Amino acid sequence: MQIGSILQQIRQSPTFQYEPAELEIHTRTAEMDADWEAVWEEIGVLPSSVLTQSLSQEAVRKGWESIQQRAQEGDRVGNIAKGSATPGQLAFERYLRNGAKEVQLEALPRFGVSIDVRIYPPEIEVKTKGVVRS
Repeated sequence: MQIGSILQQIRQSPTFQYEPAELEIHTRTAEMDADWEAVWEEIGVLPSSVLTQSLSQEAVRKGWESIQQRAQEGDRVGNIAKGSATPGQLAFERYLRNGAKEVQLEALPRFGVSIDVRIYPPEIEVKTKGVVRS
């Protein structure tokens, strides 16, 4: 064989070209939901609508109790001639009634936070082309 014929065969033969594969990766971010409702209820933090209603009812109840106490004290002062109560005694009783406070310390809630985590796997797509004849 001659070199010229070999070169002519190489020129006439098809050429091959490698094309790399295409890789596509689609991801979704994870979702996390935290439900603090049990913790808030335990430590006494209520939703605003419930808190407003509760405070309103408590204020009305305390108002009526205060009016009732004042009326009873007035009746007792009116009967001083019978020796039932003195203004000093009434003040002392009021102090004992209103001065007592209860303090409760809580370090940790009994219930934990309910956490829901959703993790989505990635979507991977590979398109292979390989060797292409040109």
